[in-house]
Amino acid sequence: MKVIAYYRVRPNEPAHSDIALQEQREAVKTWIEGHQAAVQTEYVEPETDGFSRPQLRQAMEDCKQAGATLLIARTEAIGSGAEFSPRISSIPVAFAPEPSRERGYVSVTPEKAPPDLTLYFPDFRSLKTMPVYLCNGTDAAIRTITVRTIGLTSRFTTPNPTIADESGSASEQPLSTTPTAFSIDRLEARSATVIDRYDPTFDNDFVTAFEITFLDQQEQTQRLTAFLNAAPLSSAYIALKT
Repeated sequence: MKVIAYYRVRPNEPAHSDIALQEQREAVKTWIEGHQAAVQTEYVEPETDGFSRPQLRQAMEDCKQAGATLLIARTEAIGSGAEFSPRISSIPVAFAPEPSRERGYVSVTPEKAPPDLTLYFPDFRSLKTMPVYLCNGTDAAIRTITVRTIGLTSRFTTPNPTIADESGSASEQPLSTTPTAFSIDRLEARSATVIDRYDPTFDNDFVTAFEITFLDQQEQTQRLTAFLNAAPLSSAYIALKT
């Protein structure tokens, strides 16, 4: 099987770009090994906001001439860029596996990140399950971090035999998610780490509370909170407040 690999980079955010390109090459390698395929040519698209994709057009033309499959190495956003959602039907297209974003995964903050501690949703426009980052946009590291979350909704209820209504029958209570807790030893300045997953098709029905406790540079314990309302995300960054 012949494939032509298509990579995306973001030159104006080199730290994110370098990490993204490394992940894309690893993903393509994994896909190639699993499909007994061979890469004929590679195209790297320097991605900027509001631009055309000349490298993609050339890769598609080469696929037509060579009878090859276009292997897209990444659809995730790079840094503060947009998610890549191609609609291509003129040639065979395959997608390399997305990298794992488990709790504890650390990345650099986007250049547009606020200079505070925030929750960061790099794929906030997506309808797929996405990672939630604790984003340290400050110039100082924080230590001994604990993240607690819980979701609550009145759209769904569960029977509560301990609470009775006026008729004496057991009433119902709002449905809540199982509380979670996650600890991190240290988060460097201008770094972000995955602390949770957000599923817009399910969590959208909940008000989710995030509580972050940590030690600052003066060894003082700080506690910040954020609430995600039961509505679609409108921004990549959610403020954490005292």
